[in-house]
Formats: sequence, C-alpha cells, structure tokens
Amino acid sequence: MQHLLILYNPYYQKNVIEEHVSILINQNSQSSATVAFGKVRSRLRDYEHPHEEKLQSLYRSISRTNYLQLFLTDYSSIYVAKVIEVTQKECWDLAPAYYREKGLDVETWFIISDIRRIVHNDFVQVRDRVLANFTTPNFGGHHYAVYGNSYVYPLVVEMDNEIDYFETDSEEFRYFTEIFKSEARLKSKQSLIDYRFGEEVFYALHPNTQDALISAELEFRENKNDPLYDFTAVVIHLSKAFEKEVYLFLRTLFIKLIEYDHRLGGIEYSVQGKGYTLSDYKNHKPNLGTHKYLLKNRHIQQAIHRYVSNPAVKYFILATIPDTINTIQPVRNEAAHGETTPLSKCVTMRNRIIGIGEHGILCELVGLGREI
Repeated sequence: MQHLLILYNPYYQKNVIEEHVSILINQNSQSSATVAFGKVRSRLRDYEHPHEEKLQSLYRSISRTNYLQLFLTDYSSIYVAKVIEVTQKECWDLAPAYYREKGLDVETWFIISDIRRIVHNDFVQVRDRVLANFTTPNFGGHHYAVYGNSYVYPLVVEMDNEIDYFETDSEEFRYFTEIFKSEARLKSKQSLIDYRFGEEVFYALHPNTQDALISAELEFRENKNDPLYDFTAVVIHLSKAFEKEVYLFLRTLFIKLIEYDHRLGGIEYSVQGKGYTLSDYKNHKPNLGTHKYLLKNRHIQQAIHRYVSNPAVKYFILATIPDTINTIQPVRNEAAHGETTPLSKCVTMRNRIIGIGEHGILCELVGLGREI
C-alpha cells in the first residue's frame, strides 16, 4: 500500500476537512460518494517537484482496489483519506467551491472515497504518535522531521508500523459518516485516556480498537442502569477491540518466532474449513479459537520457552491470553448468534478488557508487546 503526506494550510480555507466531508455526506449514496481534494501549489514554490516522475508513476497505479492513503495535517490535527484516483484534469465540480472562488492553483486532484480523523487538536500526539511512525524514502529514508526539514509535498512516506486505516468488516461502512460525531464521543474518548489507558497506551491501540472502545463506552454508560437492556452491541464492540489487539500482539510474536526457527512457518491450522500455515498468519486474521489452538501447539510452546526471555511475557502469552479468551469467547459467541446479553456478562467482559477493578488486557497487550 502507498502513502502520501500533505500539509494543508488553513490560510487558504479555515474548515478544509469539514468542507470535503460535507460533500461526501450530502451525496445520494454514501457508499459510492467521492470528493476531490486539490493539492494547491505553494506561492513560494517556483520549481517543479524534485520527485515528480516517481509521483506520477505512483499516481498511475492507484485504483479502487489499490487505494492510496493520503495523510492530511496542519500539525494540530491529522486525517487520512482513501484515494481511489489521482488526476491533473479539472475536478472543480467534485470539489468544495472555495477552490474556484479563491482562484487557487491546483496542481493535482486526489479523488477521495472516505476519510477518517486520527488525532484532533493535539500537536504532541500528531508529532509523536503518527508522524514519528513515518519514514521518508525520497529524503534519505530517515524518520519524518517536523523541524528543519526540506520536504516538498506531496511527500511519499512509509510506515514503521503498517496500518490500514480503512479496513472494515462491512463493505458498505464509510468512516466519514462518523468523523464529526457528537461531543459525547470526544468526551468518552478523553475519559478513556484520562482514567483508563493514558495517552501513550490509548494512541498505541489500532484506530479501529479506539473507535470500538468509544462506541462501547457510550452505549454502556447510557444504559447501565436499565436492567432490561440488551448489551449485545456493547459486547460486540468490546470483543472487536480485544480481537484486533490480541491478533496484532500474536502476529508480532509469531513473526519473531519464525525468524528464529523457519520450521515453525509450516505449522498448519484451519479456519472454517480452509487450511493455512503459521506463515499465513500475518496476512489472515483468524478467530479467537485459532489463537488458543496455536498457543497450545507443542512446537510453538517450545519456541516461546526458548526465545522469550522475560518470564512475565512468557506467562502472559501461555496463560493470561488463553484464560482471557476462555472468558470472552463464550459471551462473544452468544452475542454474535443473536442471544440477549445481560448486564452481568457485559460487565465481566468490560472489566477484563478495559480494566475495571483489575488489570485490563488491552493495556497488557500493548505494554508487554513491546517486550517481544
């Protein structure tokens, strides 16, 4: 997957992102909605992009199935857009009116089908959690430097920790529909940061995990005093958060183990009747039962005992993760098959995942994952 970074200048238009999202939201079909984002030529730049040929080659490769992740930032906030086409043809009718009204010199149009917010109004998190994950292959391959750089935008970037910001369980879902949700979501997010995770852990979670936790907390808090409420949706959100993070943790572990012993890559397992090997794990997320099955494998256990030196991490992998799966899996399966979820089962899952009155599994996954 290809990634580009562009600095957008609020000088040209104050509500740049809001203007583009508004066009997406107001189209007849949100699942096929598109908007054009224009890369405005800086009035201070009187030369061609030094890597124009590489950019043009990249642009030609972009399509709906091979989309580009375009990061847009003013350093205060940062967003990522799903780009399905790049063109130099005029796209005024697909773009906000301010481009034409202000006579802006657009050198390239990026056709966007979706957009989501990563960090809002927090320069430190933009700098330390997102931009710090970028390297600049056309400028020496060094990590992105906020200060004293000589970058020319659009800037090709690569990620140390590769993240697909547009992976979703539903082909119809679009992130832009939730980008400017109510103040309640922002308060819920801040509450999770302040009282449960802290900024370092929360922003280390996958963006989909963050969204799932916020949705779960909102619904839980609104209905926790109703003894007849069905908490199925809350349980589904919480289980998605756990499934995402335990997969990322074990993916890192198994990749490391295979590096140590290439024979482990041939260990076989199946998911819904389809056969895989451990080498496939990094590209195919299995279900919770498969995680547990693999951790019981004698060869994998031997490799863990041999190559994981920290006893706490070793115990966490071999005991805590399987025990947590045993706690969460039955509740998750009942909810997924349409059974009503009572408050008591929801509380048990919430306590274990978020960490209410006990160590939260998500914090452990993030913290101990750094030890692998």
